Amino acid sequence: MRQFTITQTIETDPAGHWALYLDDSHDRAQYLEGLHYPAYELVERTETDQEIRRTIRVTPKLELPGPVAKLFGSRFGYVEAGVFDKATRVWSSSTTPNMLQGRLSTKTVVRVEPDGAHCKRFCDITVQANVFAIGGLIESSLESNLRTGWAGVAAYMNRKLAAHRAAAATAIEVDRDH
Repeated sequence: MRQFTITQTIETDPAGHWALYLDDSHDRAQYLEGLHYPAYELVERTETDQEIRRTIRVTPKLELPGPVAKLFGSRFGYVEAGVFDKATRVWSSSTTPNMLQGRLSTKTVVRVEPDGAHCKRFCDITVQANVFAIGGLIESSLESNLRTGWAGVAAYMNRKLAAHRAAAATAIEVDRDH
């Protein structure tokens, strides 16, 4: 089992982060455009006063060493089931892969804290692969891919936020000129 934390700066306040993070169209775009995943499907989304639940099915773009790539093949995908707790402002998710049933799992907890005009995002991730002889190799490969993926997610989100700020600034300038 591998446990690690990824810390990222997101160029908005916590409320702005969660508004974008929980937006379904942004989620789809970040996987397809930002991470260049071959497939994304929103399976289900529900919202109550207490929480938001979102389940997605994706086919990731992975960089894997030979033995792991051979095991996963080109058909590897997963379902991610996540819950945003509105009271604690924490996102928790787990993935179920379409292969190695019961022997491969990831769990992620995302927290956000204010950091001046921006915020810090903390992604606490656990990867577990119970596969004889290559479990450790699978875990290290998935950790590497998760680190790359989360870096891509942060970069995509920050580009979207910067574009929104630029559009807002342009709108203000145009409004002042009239």
